[in-house]
Amino acid sequence: MTGLVYKEWKQNRWFILSMILCGSAPLIVLLIMHDEIKDIGDTPIRIGGLIAGFLAAGALQMLVLRGDDRKLWGYWITATPDGYKGFLRVKYEMIFGMIVLLMFSVQFVDMGYCAVAADMGKADAVQISGIALPLCFVQILLRAIDIPFVYRFGSKKGSFIKMICLVTVAIILLAFLILNAERFDMIIESCKKVINVQNSSLLLSVGLAVCLALYYLSYRITCKLYLKGVEQYDH
Repeated sequence: MTGLVYKEWKQNRWFILSMILCGSAPLIVLLIMHDEIKDIGDTPIRIGGLIAGFLAAGALQMLVLRGDDRKLWGYWITATPDGYKGFLRVKYEMIFGMIVLLMFSVQFVDMGYCAVAADMGKADAVQISGIALPLCFVQILLRAIDIPFVYRFGSKKGSFIKMICLVTVAIILLAFLILNAERFDMIIESCKKVINVQNSSLLLSVGLAVCLALYYLSYRITCKLYLKGVEQYDH
């Protein structure tokens, strides 16, 4: 297992460390767009940078899977003492660690910015790191979907099949919304009642538990599909 951890660190250390840079995206975007602060304020710019950072981080997290969809590697890792299950476990743990590193980087940079802004007398600086935790939940869910597709069908074919599935789900949701357009306002109001300040901590706790459970379920599914995928890899 130590060898697999070393291999992943040696091969993907720059992708892992790039999570710190992605977590600093709100500050980087703010420095780039400092001339627009007077017009639209710093908070919208920082939120835009936060979202951009998370999108970039998601793409980098997927890059750590490249090169694993090869028959030779699949058969070789299966014959090792840790087996393909150990290999997949390290992959899942590494990607989860990247998400955690991203979250802490956002928290640290945001707290630092707000502290400096307060010292400079900018009372209107607000923390945006509260948005980071739900975005991390979204990343965990997306990776839980992405990884099984990559190892079952290969990176290229898996991405295409996943896109078809997501588009199908989006069409179904859109059709549902259209058919229930008259009750849409009522649904929104119901969601607002559920998502309030008093329930926020409970919702975050439940959300974390659900995301972790689905992430583990994704690992178990990938373990069952891995060998079938290896047999169908192009090379």
